[in-house]
Amino acid sequence: MTKKLFILALLTLVSCGSKQEELRIFMWTDNIPVDVYEDFEKETGIRVVEDAISSNEEIYAKVKSSGGGYDIVTPSLDYSSIMVREGLLSALDNSKMPNLTNIDPNIMNHIFTIDPNNQYIFPFAFGPTVIAYDTTLVTEPVTGFDIYTNTSYKDQMILLNDMREVMGSAFSYLGYDIGETNAVALKEVEKLLRAWKANVLRFDSDSFQLAYANGEVAVVQGYPDTIVPNLTEEKRKNTKFIVPDKGGMMWVDSFLVLKDAPNKEAAMKFINFVHRPDIYARIMDHIGSLSLNVPARDLLTEEATIEYADLERATMLKEISAEAIAIHSRIWENIQAQ
Repeated sequence: MTKKLFILALLTLVSCGSKQEELRIFMWTDNIPVDVYEDFEKETGIRVVEDAISSNEEIYAKVKSSGGGYDIVTPSLDYSSIMVREGLLSALDNSKMPNLTNIDPNIMNHIFTIDPNNQYIFPFAFGPTVIAYDTTLVTEPVTGFDIYTNTSYKDQMILLNDMREVMGSAFSYLGYDIGETNAVALKEVEKLLRAWKANVLRFDSDSFQLAYANGEVAVVQGYPDTIVPNLTEEKRKNTKFIVPDKGGMMWVDSFLVLKDAPNKEAAMKFINFVHRPDIYARIMDHIGSLSLNVPARDLLTEEATIEYADLERATMLKEISAEAIAIHSRIWENIQAQ
């Protein structure tokens, strides 16, 4: 081999050996600001590649088909439960993620019902599904879902186009478990849903925040971290967010590391990095959400839309039986079709 060819081969080997380490994550749109990814890369040398999620169903379908080459996915707790049960996840070493001790024990109690040894599910964010309303358009106090049976606001309200959220709220409002299959309960829930549907402009999970922000509707069911960024200062001042007195739902999105994840070590480093209080506070200020990281609460600079105490009356959205899903789906589809 000539000297020139030897040097070229050596450079090729060095180049191949120095390929930057990557972490691929499937994350809800705009939940983690770019500068957090950049700071993680500066500290560890690991570059984060994020793809945006549109739904829990999309996450599950991708994981079931091939995993998509992702290291971390971030579904809500009901889908996290399914993935644990189906053996799709990798058990991780908590000793390599000491910042997990910062997570609110009340949230961890929900996790332990699904993942008793805390090997698979590592909470990222949580919050309530709220009702938001414009106090200049709705002059009476709003305490919960009773507003959806008020004909004075017909076609001025939106409910999420999400069976689990809306039907879960209806079951809880009536005092039933969200996975109920009793015939009497199902009949009552269907009647209530039809009463709500008669007054809403539409069911909408894609653009509810824009419809509310531009004044198309006065009342909307949704998520504060999705609604708030779209409001003008004046609209934000006139908006009240409530956890319904009956029927309020609560969600937890978690970090899950896939069984066939290419880079499990990088995934653990990233999860631990996110739960460092200063980093976590930056993320929550960015999305305007409540902090499940307790030390980070003292570092937040943005005012929360909901009080932590309000969550005590909310029901955690968890996995329900396949039988319940099938029965609820039929009712939901019938209501949507009429």
